[in-house]
Amino acid sequence: MIGGRYAAGNHIRLQAWNLLTENIFNTAMLQADFTAGLKNDRSIFAAAQVIRQDAVNNGGNNDAAKAYFEKGGKSISFGLKAGCKNKLWEASINYNRITSAGRYLMPREWGREPFFTFMQRERNEGFGDVHALMARIDRNFRAQRLKISLATGYYQMPDIKNYRLNKYGLPSYWHINGDMHYTFAGKLKGLEAQLLITAKLKEGETYGNKRYEFNKVNMVQYNCILNYHF
Repeated sequence: MIGGRYAAGNHIRLQAWNLLTENIFNTAMLQADFTAGLKNDRSIFAAAQVIRQDAVNNGGNNDAAKAYFEKGGKSISFGLKAGCKNKLWEASINYNRITSAGRYLMPREWGREPFFTFMQRERNEGFGDVHALMARIDRNFRAQRLKISLATGYYQMPDIKNYRLNKYGLPSYWHINGDMHYTFAGKLKGLEAQLLITAKLKEGETYGNKRYEFNKVNMVQYNCILNYHF
């Protein structure tokens, strides 16, 4: 992996990264971020992102059925976001598009994708021909050592029978997240509690087959997490 960041004046930040996975695929990303100050300590921000992937050699295996990335394949993704923030809150609207050229692929063990529309407990890795639109607001209650985030998004996926572009058989869905972080003080300084509630509602066609719903959509998940920061 190689990359760099560059500040083009006081308002624009550029970054470019390239990840080469030998004999499997190459991923290149270019992103531009813009910020500008307003009155009352507020600021606006916007960003644009492009990601392109190309197969390298045989995509991981001479046998096409065992290759990780289709030989000669590619994927293209682009994203946009815009928002406003101050010292206590931040609100944004985000859009991402993975074209029908191919599936965006990245081993999930390596971490989440850098899409602006990412929401906890779901990824768009393994899919092509995706439209994603997400709105988010974060509020920081400093005196109470509490931070609350609310987000909702609509994710239009390819048909579940389109196996070339829908690797995991996930139908289109609505995704809603409520996230709360509480930071302890005093003798418990360093301890952080998190409550994450996520709901996913089916929007796309599943053709009456429940295996496309179980553990995927029409579900609510509750997460209570304790982290200690040394």
